[in-house]
Amino acid sequence: MATIGSRTFNLIEDKHLTLANEEFLRPLGIGSNWTKLRLGLLVALTPNGTANIPVCSLMLGVCSAATPFSGTQGYGAASTGNYLGADFTNRTGSDLTYAAGSGNPYYYTVNKAARRRYGVTETTASLGGSYSLCCATNTGTLQRRTPLFVDITKGSPNYTLRPFFCSSAQVVLDFTPAQLLDGLEQSGTPTINGQTLQAETTTNIACDETAGVFDTLSLFWNRAAYPLEVYALAVYRAA
Repeated sequence: MATIGSRTFNLIEDKHLTLANEEFLRPLGIGSNWTKLRLGLLVALTPNGTANIPVCSLMLGVCSAATPFSGTQGYGAASTGNYLGADFTNRTGSDLTYAAGSGNPYYYTVNKAARRRYGVTETTASLGGSYSLCCATNTGTLQRRTPLFVDITKGSPNYTLRPFFCSSAQVVLDFTPAQLLDGLEQSGTPTINGQTLQAETTTNIACDETAGVFDTLSLFWNRAAYPLEVYALAVYRAA
């Protein structure tokens, strides 16, 4: 069950939502009235000691709401209404690799995927592989929060996705919710906290809203033993 906790960053306490093999769903105030969205996430991971975390799936995307909303079937449901998003850790044959980070540990992976799912039918496409995505643990000399972004653009027949994320040099820094919101509203690659994030190339994936319009935000993390701490989650309509 998702819980609310808190952690202190530079003498300032910040609350977080903890997800452990759970999905967080929130209806968009704009419904499906958008052409391009930027989704933003500020997180930290619970480490597996100093070992890698296998078979991970950290997903941020959009899905279709049900009526009533409590019946919404997101990506984590046995049968999904309609879903499109970025899997930042690509659970298929992929681990999150532990790095000590000179006292500020983090996890990294080069494997990322675009995922579309409706019912029990799922399609995937590689979401770049030029850069390692890095995410801070909730341990270390400095408590840190790591930003992740993904742009989703509607198309016909293909939608496009593009992720933005921290490098190994940037993940040792702490990023604030205000900086996440700053990056959310920028065009192109976000530059926040004095850092220009890494940008993968755009990925196309066949998709449409026949099975349900994309009017709901979805965040899914699949590992119960190593909970995800969520410090901020936001959506910006770019077009």
